[in-house]
Amino acid sequence: MKRYQDTMDSLHFTPEQKARMVDQLMEASASPVRRPHTFRRVAVAGVAAALALSVGVAGATGVLSDVGESFSALFGVSAAQTEIIDQIGYPIGASATSNGVTITADAIVGDTYSYAIVYSIRRDDGQPLVSQEVLESGDNALPLTFDSHDVTPGNPLAVLLGGGGGGYSRFYDADPNDNAIQFMEVWTFSSPIRPGKVTATFQGLYEASEDYLDKELLAEGPWKLEFHMAFEDSSVSLPAGQDFTLNGMDATLDAVTLSPLSIMVEYTVHQEVPQAERENGLEDGGNDPYAPFRDLPIVITYTDGTTLEIDSGNTHIGSGSGRAKCSIGLVFDTIRPLDEVASVTVGDVVIPVSQ
Repeated sequence: MKRYQDTMDSLHFTPEQKARMVDQLMEASASPVRRPHTFRRVAVAGVAAALALSVGVAGATGVLSDVGESFSALFGVSAAQTEIIDQIGYPIGASATSNGVTITADAIVGDTYSYAIVYSIRRDDGQPLVSQEVLESGDNALPLTFDSHDVTPGNPLAVLLGGGGGGYSRFYDADPNDNAIQFMEVWTFSSPIRPGKVTATFQGLYEASEDYLDKELLAEGPWKLEFHMAFEDSSVSLPAGQDFTLNGMDATLDAVTLSPLSIMVEYTVHQEVPQAERENGLEDGGNDPYAPFRDLPIVITYTDGTTLEIDSGNTHIGSGSGRAKCSIGLVFDTIRPLDEVASVTVGDVVIPVSQ
């Protein structure tokens, strides 16, 4: 239990997400739960959902060329990006209808630790789901929200115990010439994604005010989609085991996993986060006892000389027994093939990427 609580300490949630997470965990276990603490960039939408994700191989059907188009809003529309996504992504096609509104899981792209999935939402009578004013109000993100959205495994044994995850989601309009809008979610996990059928459930679709304090019901739902996620895992493992120094602490690089979609860096700091600082950090939102443990410079250098600095990834830290097990993961904004990567630098460790 102590290791699980230490893991929870290193995560960050919005107030709404905290409440949802606590409700889910209280239903699943009578054990007490600590308030989570901060990590950078990405808010976790609920550890219960994060731990419960499971991905299985299925005989997906459909036209693979549509997959790249589905993710153009996330990764761009260049021919090279679309070609890569078509190679590693798969269509899904599972749908659910409630009260005249249908949600369809269109496509997924993923790797060992991360995935992105696009859903389409449309009214069955052909009318627009939201007004033209709403469609034009969002800067690549429409002011919509679900009352709840969860992804859970069909097999309870597929739950990822002891891990965590983070991600983000947004609504957008991929094609102004149809009546559908899209909902996209991106997730990164600290443990490898494991096989198992999944069920995606949605409840209450709302149009929200700019500050999301006021909202108007568009469709009540619920919607329940059952499917197996399938994607081509193009991840490669880079040489690891090197020792380095992080903020004056001795550390070891455990693993670096790289794909066109994301990067995951796992390392051990040979010093644990002090218990007193952890407890104080929970009570003081301005104090982050985990910051020195995750302040790890990570830079990807491409063959054309450009670089990408990973300074805003999902961070997971489990501290105890005199050490801290850490991971930093990030889904890229742009898809690039691995043969364009020259090296990955972690701290002062430079790892060439074989071409």
